[in-house]
Parts: sequence; C-alpha cells; structure tokens
Amino acid sequence: MKTLKWWEKPIRMGRHEWMADLARVREMDLDELARSHAQDWHINCEWIIGTPGIAPGLGWMTTFNSDKFEKYPELGDFDMLREYIPHARKHGIHPLSYLNMHWYSFEFGEKHPDWVQIMADGREYGRVNPLYGSGTTLCINSPWREWAFDLIREAMKTGLDGVFLDGPVIYPDCCYCEACLARFHSLYGQEPPRQEDWTDPMYKQFISFREQSMAEFLRDAGDAMREVNSEGVIFLNAGSWHGGAWRVARDIAAVGPYQNFNGAEAFYHLNRETPTLFWSLAAKHLVAGGKPAIVFVHHCLGAWHYLPLPEIELKVAAAQTVACGSGTWLAVFDYSLDNSPEETVAPMRDINSFLRKCEPFCTGAESAATVALLYSGQSAKYYLSQIDELFTDVDTTTEEDLTFRSGSGEKIANWSARKSRCDGWQSSAYEGWFSALTRQHIPFDVILEAGLTDGTLDRYETLIIGNASCLSAEQKQAITQFVERGGNLVAEGEAGRYDEQGNSADHDLRGLLGYTEIAGAFVPATTEEYVDLGDAAHSVLQYFAAGQWLPRPVNALQVTPTASANAVGHYMNPIGRVYTRPQGTSDWPALLCSKPGGRVVYFAGLFGEFYGTYKAEQIEKLLFSAVRWAHGKPMPMRVTAPPTVEVELWSQPDEHRVIIHLVNNTGDMQRPMTTIIPISDLVVELDCPDVMRAWSVRGTQVQMEAIDGGVRLHTDLPDVYDLLIVELQ
Repeated sequence: MKTLKWWEKPIRMGRHEWMADLARVREMDLDELARSHAQDWHINCEWIIGTPGIAPGLGWMTTFNSDKFEKYPELGDFDMLREYIPHARKHGIHPLSYLNMHWYSFEFGEKHPDWVQIMADGREYGRVNPLYGSGTTLCINSPWREWAFDLIREAMKTGLDGVFLDGPVIYPDCCYCEACLARFHSLYGQEPPRQEDWTDPMYKQFISFREQSMAEFLRDAGDAMREVNSEGVIFLNAGSWHGGAWRVARDIAAVGPYQNFNGAEAFYHLNRETPTLFWSLAAKHLVAGGKPAIVFVHHCLGAWHYLPLPEIELKVAAAQTVACGSGTWLAVFDYSLDNSPEETVAPMRDINSFLRKCEPFCTGAESAATVALLYSGQSAKYYLSQIDELFTDVDTTTEEDLTFRSGSGEKIANWSARKSRCDGWQSSAYEGWFSALTRQHIPFDVILEAGLTDGTLDRYETLIIGNASCLSAEQKQAITQFVERGGNLVAEGEAGRYDEQGNSADHDLRGLLGYTEIAGAFVPATTEEYVDLGDAAHSVLQYFAAGQWLPRPVNALQVTPTASANAVGHYMNPIGRVYTRPQGTSDWPALLCSKPGGRVVYFAGLFGEFYGTYKAEQIEKLLFSAVRWAHGKPMPMRVTAPPTVEVELWSQPDEHRVIIHLVNNTGDMQRPMTTIIPISDLVVELDCPDVMRAWSVRGTQVQMEAIDGGVRLHTDLPDVYDLLIVELQ
C-alpha cells in the first residue's frame, strides 16, 4: 500500500478569522486556542492569517515579522505565525497561512501604478469595480509577481507547512496593463483583442492566455515556496463548476498540476436558490482534478458573516463533501464566537468529531462507481452554439394575475449575451445530470477531459458526456474507441460538434450518436410544447406508458437519424401558444438508441439542462432510464430510499472493505434547512459475494441477508450522515 503524505489523508481544515481585531490574538492563551481548534473544532489543518483580507484592502500588510514587508500596526512586535505555530503542532494541527492576494487598498495601488489590473478601455479595474466596496487588484504578469513570491518565501520562513493563496484573480475584461500587452505580443505578435468577439480566434487565445498566466504564476509561486520548505504545500481558490468561470480565468485543469489541493468556495447564501446537492456538485468536480480536494464553507449565515451557518446546513455541507471524496474547510468569524458561541461551535464539534471517527474508512478509499459523468471545462469555456434559432429571447413562463410572461421572442444578437446563455446551459446541464444520477442512486464519478485520454476512462463501463460540445479530435477518438470496445455512451444536444476551442470541426460524433445532421432547431419555448413517447415499446422507455407525453426541453434540435438508430419518442409539432389545441406529432426524433459497439443513447436537445433548470420529474426518470438502458446490466449498487438520500459507493481493496456513505438531505422544504427528517427501512443491495459482516459507524442497526451474488442491507438513517462498512473475506 502506498505511504500517504499528511495532505493526502482525510483533511478537516479550519480558519479562525478575527477581521480587523487581529490584536485580540495577542491577549489570548495560544495553547488553549490551538487545543480548542483541535479538540472542539476537530480540525487537523489550520489557515493562520498571514496577510489579512480586510477593509480597505490590507493584503499588503503582514501578521508576521519581516524586514521586507509592512506589519499590521495593531500587532506591534507580536509575530502571529511564529508565536502560534508551535502550539498548533503540539495539538496535531498542520499550520498553513492564508495570504490575501487579490484585495489591495487604493493607497497601495497608487504606490505601484504599473501593478494594477487594467480594463480594455484603459481604466483601472478596481476604480471601476471597487473590491468589497473599497480597493483594487493587481496583475500576475506585472512586477507584483516577484513581490508576491517574496511574500510567500518570507511567510514560509516562519515554519509553516504551506500556504493558501486567496487569489490572485484575473477579473473580467482584464488585463491590459503594459506587462500583459507585452507578454501577449511576444507570444502572438499582436495586442489582445479589446472586445468580446467569439468569431475572432485571437480572442479565444486571449482567454487561454489569461488561464495559462494563472497556471504559470502558481507554478512559480510553488517554486518560491519550495526554496524554503521542499515538502511545503500550496494551493489557491481554483474555481468551481459553474459555466462562466472563464471570465475570472479559473480552471482546475490549468492550475491543478501546480497545486497540492484542488479547492474552491461553496459559500451558502440566503438570497439565492441553493441546489440540494450544492456541496456534492463542488466536491466531485474538484476530485475529478486528480488531487486531494477541499470544499470551502463559510460557517456563517450568508453575507451575515458574524452569525453562524444553521446547524443542519453545516452538517449537510460536511457530509456531502466527505461522501464525495473531498476534505472539509470551515471559516469561523471570531465575532460569531462572541455573540453565539455554542451555536457556532456545537455543530462543528458534532460533525467533525464524527468525520474524525470516519478517517480509517476514508483513507486511501477508491470510488467503486462504474459510470462516469464528463465535466467539460472546454465546453464551459468555449461553447457558443452556431444554431441561430436557439438564441430566441425566452424566459421561464409564469402565469399570474391572468397574464403570461415568457420573453420577447426576438433574436439575441449580442455576443456577450449569447455566450452568457450558453454558459448557463452548461451549468444547468452539469447540475441536471448530476442531480438525476444522485437522486436515482446511480454510483458515478465526475471526470474531466484529461480522463478521456489518460487511461481513466478504462475504469468505467458507461460514460455520460451530456452537451460536451467542445472536444478535440483526440478526445472524440477516445470516446469512439471506448464505445467500439463495448463501453456505453449517453450524450445530448451538440455533443462533440465543435473542436476544443468551439470552432467548427471536420470530425464530430454524429455517426456514433446515431444521426447524420442537425437540420435546425425548434423555436425555444418555455410552455406548452411536448414530446410524444408513442407506443413506448423500446426497453429504454420501460418506466413509461404508451401514449405518454413529456414536457419538451426549451432547446430542442431537429436531427436526421441514421438507418441503424432507433428513434424513441418524437417531438410534437409546435403549438405556439398556451391553451391551444395540440398540432400532432412531428417526424423529428427526441431520443435515439443504437448499438455501434456498446450501447449509445442520444438526446436531440438539452434534456439535462432542462432538468437542471426545471426539475421535472418525468425528465429525471427519462435521464435515469437512458443511463440504465445504456449500462445494459444492473448497477453494482441498488438502493431503495427517498431520492433525497445521497448514497456514495467506495472501496478499500487493501482493507477488504466496501464503504457506503449515506447522506440524508431530506429537510423541511426551505433553505436554510432547520430540520432533517429521519429515514427508516433504507435498503441497499450490493454485488459482492464474500461478505462477512456489515455495520454502521454511528452504531445504527444493520440487518444483512444474502442474495444471489451479493447481499441486501437494511438500516435506518436517523441523522444527517452515516457510513456502512461492509467487510469482505
């Protein structure tokens, strides 16, 4: 068995944030502080503030002593890092430092005008968009980078195990400083375009240039850190799964090779709809990067930072994160400990003490999933459909006050608006497929494009690529060969239609997916359009009745099937208006099934995106049915439980164990959740014949019975989180 480094084992990170009252630390018993973090918070890695992220942008001041940098004045000669690190180590905590690298005061920016980020129109980004209400931001290609590397070296000299870089960020419409212009010109022989124009190949190069600049900054920052500590760890806020992350140059595929953790924020907010699987969506995406992953959670009530996150939300966040293979991170604001000490600490103590108990069953664990869901970072970045009909202005239809509202119906011409719409489709498609698979208890992993060609795909039997529209010829060839070898494929929309930068491609996947051409698209509609399943005779529709209708996805394509593909269900002719008689069924297929090697299902439209947006039960069932048919045999785990129970399947081959993570997301139908509904008589069937016993880490009773080729487990889930340990001979 491989010997794991400390950062490759289960991690529970924490950050104690004092904001502008850093001087409080001077008066504290530092040993007691470290003890409380280790024994009350149950963390094993801590971010200690090295440069503060506080108004008006004091990232240029340090909490530690250095001849090269200005000290935060209220700390005097007190060296926060050197004083606290020995106590952290004594209590088993690995010390890292938080270094704010994106928020600087205008005063500091004025001292270094060649360091600030510049927008296309020549204005300073921070002056137009003050960070957090006051402050500017600096450029990674400017001389600031050497300043930043010196800061990292000086911080590491205090005895740290590593650093977390909060930033830098390349902000939207940036950067056009002299350093960026010169560097871009040296690479491409011209200045970068100053308008968002997706027909301009050089604009796409500019998008790539920004991300590559981020990656090279992190590479060089890591080199600077290792000059002081060759075993040190480094990572930054690497960005999430949402479409549109390209606007801030965030992509774990770019920065992942140069960091020890893939980490990203998943902060809960009160003023927006939070997906049920909010933290799972982040965790699996980060794990797909092939590095230990960390999901960042503010232990606060959204933007009310000085009140704690409600107990159930915090526990669900930790449970989803760990069940999906990631480590946890909680930031606690000291003001919250002032006004709500028990409400702040008790949930952390409860869930993190349980996570500590689970450590032996998470260490070195491997996913046992046989289905892979592709997260296409290339499509999230470059997808801009060339099907003009899809850009009709429609909005979610609402019927109220005896009126209907559903958009203007006119074509969207603006490039930025079209790209934003495509970004939204990609986000919703990922969330849709992810949610449908999880709610139907299908064990799956998320993979990135690299997984198509580096051998990762060989571990799986079924691949779901959704609307992965922007793929290289090599990646498409890998998918084709996967199917030719007997692998199964599920795709939709414009999957594989463009190259890796969103350009028209000579090689696509149309033949593999079972169609010869995309003839066009239906006018998008958010009301009163349908799919007719006909006689529902094909086995992919075994859960549906003959003659059943389904809601048509907003974005529905008109494709011509190949002779070998089976058309399963057809789009109905457009009705065009609400409360109007149906117009019969068209010849355009909604779903194509074929067997060019393995089994292939192709949806002629953005069904995953539709489910991600509208959560229609019939579409969830259709997505599940397609995956089940494509897989061609029973899943390795079958679950009888409400769809709000998340079940993740892992194994520890060296320990002869199968681990089943159970996360109870069954709340009280509002966010933030205040109550979890206990689940009784949960049933899990496993294909593993050599089972000796099964038990629950929480001590809940588990009944086991033998079935053909495996076991059936019966248990209850009264709490948020539990693990079932299945011991094999």
